[in-house]
Amino acid sequence: MKLMSSVYLFALAALPLAAQSATTTTFLSASSTGMMGLAATQTAQLNVVNLSAAATTANTTTIAPCEVQLEFWDATGKMIKSTTIANLAPGAAGSFSIRLADVATSTSTLRTEVRGVVRTSPLTTSGSGVAIPIAYPLNCSVATTMEIFDNGTGVTQSSTSDLRALSGGVVVPLLRP
Repeated sequence: MKLMSSVYLFALAALPLAAQSATTTTFLSASSTGMMGLAATQTAQLNVVNLSAAATTANTTTIAPCEVQLEFWDATGKMIKSTTIANLAPGAAGSFSIRLADVATSTSTLRTEVRGVVRTSPLTTSGSGVAIPIAYPLNCSVATTMEIFDNGTGVTQSSTSDLRALSGGVVVPLLRP
């Protein structure tokens, strides 16, 4: 299993991508909530917790943090707002919130539909166009919830932990010996 992971990392490092002048980040894993209604008196919040374990040996503990990108999208398929948590340590949680006023594409001042997207396991693409794995585990495991809560009371009015994988991931075939 360890050999296959090494081959997978090597294959990803050699994967050519379109040449770019600046460094960008591509994520191998992405999942989305379904659409949820957001009213003028509410906040939508995306929550994540890193479920990955720290690697422990007899003398040391290696923390395996992961980079997580949190995004909100509107009903027309446009990204509303995003943030990146650069170093989500094992067992740590993070969150990202929006209000109706953040949704510039909303056609209503009273209500709109939004969904949350979570991306993990980043690759960095250098100016040479070669994908370089970042020293995070490729299986960065996060649990995600999205909640809608009342701005005045803070009471959660709706929540979901139901996510679906987004297509378009990078597939790298492994050769058998």
